[in-house]
Amino acid sequence: MAGELRQRASTGNWSQGLKRLAAGVAREWNCSPGSGMAILVTPWLIALSGVAAALVGKGFYKWYTEEDGFCEDMQVAFYVAALVLCLMIVRRLWKSGEKGIAGLYLLVCVGLFFLIGEEISWGQRIFGWATPEAFQTANKQDETNLHNIYGVGSKFKWIQMLVGAYGVFLPLLVLRAKWLARHRDRLALLVPPHSLISYFFFMFVWRAYRNAVPEPPKQFYYVITNYNEVIELILALAFFLFMLFQLRKLNAKQQKRNETDELTAV
Repeated sequence: MAGELRQRASTGNWSQGLKRLAAGVAREWNCSPGSGMAILVTPWLIALSGVAAALVGKGFYKWYTEEDGFCEDMQVAFYVAALVLCLMIVRRLWKSGEKGIAGLYLLVCVGLFFLIGEEISWGQRIFGWATPEAFQTANKQDETNLHNIYGVGSKFKWIQMLVGAYGVFLPLLVLRAKWLARHRDRLALLVPPHSLISYFFFMFVWRAYRNAVPEPPKQFYYVITNYNEVIELILALAFFLFMLFQLRKLNAKQQKRNETDELTAV
């Protein structure tokens, strides 16, 4: 009986803790608690979906994680949506006089465009053209992209790890360090909110592991190497949510400015 009571108490504490975290996310996003909970748990659900797909069977896991599979198609969709939002942010920042930060977001647009091009092999699999001769021997998948070129792919993996570290550690530094308090409003435009740390955490930990252990056990080789697509899906969603968060903040500021101007005019 005592053990059952302790278990219930533990479950209740865990549930209350999760609700408090979701409420914090809701405040950060200025959204409903339900939406805050969705933002909080989504990366964990995506990570678990990859595990579940592997348990279902190789055929389903292949459909879920292979080239042009579900995960990769969703990555492209989120990157395209993030690019559209990023262009809107550039326009909004430029009009508000934040031209320096607008320029940085323009660089992000270029990076997102590059990611989209790489994911779809710059349209090769869509339009069906032959792989150029220069890529035929250098590219391990015989495709028109850079991240699968021998000797180049490893560099992309380290870049992914750095991107993960950026999204994990910069929010903790910039949004909490007292010595950066006077610059926090502007720096917050360039740093993911706390609610997205876990999204970048998955990529950081995964890449740290894969860079340290490039050759997984043979019996799990296929599952582990393809699981990367699941982690990349979480990262793509992180970029989309980051752009959405920043655009919502800019829209809220603009709305507040307009209301202030209307009161001043009256």
